[in-house]
Amino acid sequence: MKFAFVAEHLPPSTQWAGQTSVIRRLLEPLDPGSYCLVSRVDYNAEPYASAPDRLPARYHHVREPFARRPVASPQDAALAWGGAVGNLAAAVAGTAAAARRERCEAIVASTDTAPDLPIGYAVSRILRVPYYAYLFDDYLTKWHDRTRSMRAVAQRMEPALLRGAAGVIVANDDLRAELVRRYGVRATVIRNSVDLTPYEREDADPPPFGGEEVRLVFTGAVYWAQYDAMRNLVAALESLPGVNARLHVYTPSPPRELAEEGVGGPIVLHAQQPSSAMPSLQRQAHVLFLPLAFERPYSDFIRTAAPAKMGEFLAARRPILVHAPADSFVSSYFREHECGLVVDEPDPAKLAAAVRRLATDAGLRERLAERAWERARVDYDLAGARATFGGVLGLS
Repeated sequence: MKFAFVAEHLPPSTQWAGQTSVIRRLLEPLDPGSYCLVSRVDYNAEPYASAPDRLPARYHHVREPFARRPVASPQDAALAWGGAVGNLAAAVAGTAAAARRERCEAIVASTDTAPDLPIGYAVSRILRVPYYAYLFDDYLTKWHDRTRSMRAVAQRMEPALLRGAAGVIVANDDLRAELVRRYGVRATVIRNSVDLTPYEREDADPPPFGGEEVRLVFTGAVYWAQYDAMRNLVAALESLPGVNARLHVYTPSPPRELAEEGVGGPIVLHAQQPSSAMPSLQRQAHVLFLPLAFERPYSDFIRTAAPAKMGEFLAARRPILVHAPADSFVSSYFREHECGLVVDEPDPAKLAAAVRRLATDAGLRERLAERAWERARVDYDLAGARATFGGVLGLS
């Protein structure tokens, strides 16, 4: 069966790099003739056309006739909505045309941006083929108070988008339970899995403690889902006398934007690195830092969020410091499996104590690293995720 995968951000994009990495890992081994990729971004143009993480299948660019507009007044809002409606209609028509040319027998659409699920759903109805919704995160709560209009639209559309799907895929058990409660929809869990082979090849000996610096590492985009947790770590590291600990951040996020959000101080910003470099970078850490926001209006979204880097961090066999709300999937998972040290309150003093504990307790570091590797093999092995994805779509 041939399918079209519909999303704005696709490999080799560095925006939403976690999601694009998951898509690449799932689709990479498939016959390039068994699927195509459809996006409102032109991946046939540079810098994407020659990027190393590009998938071998055909990419189709769906053009939007109206420029996306910033909203500064009611008049701007009206124009923006008019353009958005026109772009959505053009995207549906263009996606349907591409899928028809490719003779696709199914449509897979993601929660990448607000229009992607509706586009996939509409195209499936036009072509009379099955539609599969891939929820990398909760479609409803992703649109927080800064985009209330998007949340209102999502709330109205989501029941049809999910109940009308031939299959729904989610990234964790908490979101699956939420969809059962919300709509009676039973989804399939495909965790944001990782190829464990590069992590097995890396030198297993951890970097020694007791040197000039305790090296904490975060890899990936930094945005509203992490800002306040990052600020808590900054305050924690600045309050640690006698411990020279710094956070090294490998990110595509602009330094000016991070500075405006108060993410500075004992933080070293590095340019985003290719996915092939992640195993080495993550395994060079003394501690891997996994933060999620505590502040409203993000809490509903954070509760069922599953960061794509979670599987990578577990596979790296380094102690993981989790700083996320107590009711979040992330905190619950690490507490249940004892595969990371969890600070589930927005308290810099408790975060500082956790950093000091990791810096001084070798036995704790070893236990956490061993448990993390165990969970990576049990829950995040890519071979199992690929098999489940093929089973949901009925790929032969």
